[in-house]
Amino acid sequence: METNPFTAILPSASGLQKLTCGASDWTPADETVQAGDSYYWYELTQDGVHQWRLLASWPEQLSVTTMLPGGINTVLYVQNPVIEMLIDDWVGHFAPTREFTDPAGVRHRLWQVTEAPVNADLTETLAKITPRKTWLTTTSTPLVMLVADQEWAKFKQQPTIPEQLIKIQVNTD
Repeated sequence: METNPFTAILPSASGLQKLTCGASDWTPADETVQAGDSYYWYELTQDGVHQWRLLASWPEQLSVTTMLPGGINTVLYVQNPVIEMLIDDWVGHFAPTREFTDPAGVRHRLWQVTEAPVNADLTETLAKITPRKTWLTTTSTPLVMLVADQEWAKFKQQPTIPEQLIKIQVNTD
């Protein structure tokens, strides 16, 4: 897969409060641009079940075969031990960048991978992985959630991802 780290726009403190309450009156003050290009580990927890996803940029000229159409496309791949090890190491040593529980009781946690060598390892590892074919195809988007098959199978009904959780900072140069 051709993926890369990216500069993200995440909820600010006021944005997290709105996500927690389910408020829809989003303003520019509810967002903050993160420093540097990073991958993001994303953990969803519902009824004690955890699911891990990796958020990455995806070349806009490539089409993506996805599980869910939407702002962030979800791409399945066969579980990879290197990625699992990197998730375990990163999450085990650093606090989440953002964390909240939505009105449906789903806990959302994001970790920003800030070390360039780890981001490079992820890019190299992902380059060798072929996404699994699925049944829905959408137009290309610059942001994808990569989910291992075993992780996807954890939920019969996938939790809703708030639209404002994470966005990609688009360069206007």
